[in-house]
Amino acid sequence: MQVLKKTAIVAVLLLPAFFLLHNYNELFGFIKISQLLVYGAIIYTPVFICLLTMYLTRKWNIKSSLILFSILFLLLLFGPINNYARHITHSGIFGSRYTILIICIILLMLIIRKIIKSKTISSQTVFFVNLAVVCLITTEVVMVFLNAQELKRTKNLIYPDKTLSQQFVSPNLPDSAKPDIYFFVFDEYTNNETLQKLWNYNNDTITNWLLSSGFHLPAKPSANYSFTIYSVSSTFNMNYIDPKKGSDGTIPLNVLQANESLSDNETFNILKKENYDIHFLAPFDNKIETTPTHFFDYISNKQIQAQTLPGVFAESELWSSIAAKFFNGEDKSSLYAKSLQEKYQIIRSTVEKIKSTTDSNVNRKPHFVYGHLMVPHEPHMFDKAGKFLTYDEYLKSNAFNTYTPQITYGNSLMKEIVSYIKQHNKRNTIIIIEGDHGFRGFIEDGIDWFNRTPDSLKRYFLPNFNAVYFPDGNYSKIYDHISPINTFRVLFDQFFHQNFPMLKDTGTVVKDTIY
Repeated sequence: MQVLKKTAIVAVLLLPAFFLLHNYNELFGFIKISQLLVYGAIIYTPVFICLLTMYLTRKWNIKSSLILFSILFLLLLFGPINNYARHITHSGIFGSRYTILIICIILLMLIIRKIIKSKTISSQTVFFVNLAVVCLITTEVVMVFLNAQELKRTKNLIYPDKTLSQQFVSPNLPDSAKPDIYFFVFDEYTNNETLQKLWNYNNDTITNWLLSSGFHLPAKPSANYSFTIYSVSSTFNMNYIDPKKGSDGTIPLNVLQANESLSDNETFNILKKENYDIHFLAPFDNKIETTPTHFFDYISNKQIQAQTLPGVFAESELWSSIAAKFFNGEDKSSLYAKSLQEKYQIIRSTVEKIKSTTDSNVNRKPHFVYGHLMVPHEPHMFDKAGKFLTYDEYLKSNAFNTYTPQITYGNSLMKEIVSYIKQHNKRNTIIIIEGDHGFRGFIEDGIDWFNRTPDSLKRYFLPNFNAVYFPDGNYSKIYDHISPINTFRVLFDQFFHQNFPMLKDTGTVVKDTIY
């Protein structure tokens, strides 16, 4: 107890441990122990150097320990301070990370000045600081055990219930009689009615081609969620997400749990029971196939560093410009061109992988192919002539004006993929093409973009493209306003003789500032 009153070394040594454990609990199950060890070494090394230096120079006392604690507090916890300040100020000069930093530095200097000027530091003050940190870290240790129990129950899935797959009764069809299933998501592809209304864009070319190829296109389809990871996860689970989670895409744990549900869900569980091979050709981390791009990995990979003062500025535009110029030797124009080429190559690679799954042999295991194409999602690649946008054109344009050329490109991919599948795969093949949600780029990205988008425009976040090809040509169960949540309910009912009830089609505009 006397140690807690004589020096703040307990607080200095435990503050980094609290910081690491708190972040570990924030994303429990998604942050690896190895990450904690690496960041622990990075943080504790300079702390021990400071302590050793003060000890050897005989500068170690109550005042110096409190000053070190104050500096460490700002370095480790500037992220939450910055986020809270930006949340209550929304925008403007007081919402700038630079303004917040200046204010924090001024406050830190005043605290240090107060400590230095004080004749003595009461033992009660030191005791309070030490005890506060001890209580905080004790709470985090308890949370580790509670989170471990919760992880066993939910497996970190946003939708852990598996009622449909548990109740599934196999029709005992031979593998040769089971249809192959191709499910394609064109990210942010709105429906034809919205394209006509907002852009005066006639999408009849692809619509008529799909109809002539035997597809059925519902008249007024709409998504269940305006956020990709929630939309696709709920589609595969054939059910809605808990409303508390499903309405907010700004909570990192919810996003990662939805991502986890992309490869552990009702649809995949049923297909595995039916001896299907599953191909996961999407830019998300999953348990099925290795993919080169994981769009939401940055959430867990940067969770710890993003809370620190250096981490906040590592993500700033100022630092990005400096790093690009002095470390990468590239300006914004070349980086922009490089990013478009990378996106284009990922899309082409996905298309080729989809083609490689085709097999006309009927005497084999059936397969399910999930292909996710980041078209017409930003960054937009093409101008009206179908050429890559230059950096200058990108700066002068906005996402609304460049949206329809991406639709044109997406339609060409759609036609290419469908034609190849129908030519090279077995006839008993289902093809489903959906937009995960509608267009969202009415307001340029930036702080609080979601709240700056008026409600009159947010309703256009939900209308989505939908086209279905059933080999038997029976579309009696596909109604005009069908939403993705009922897509696989219809499929399992019609082709696997289930009796899954249709859910009411509703849509949720998801608060989203993460992506």
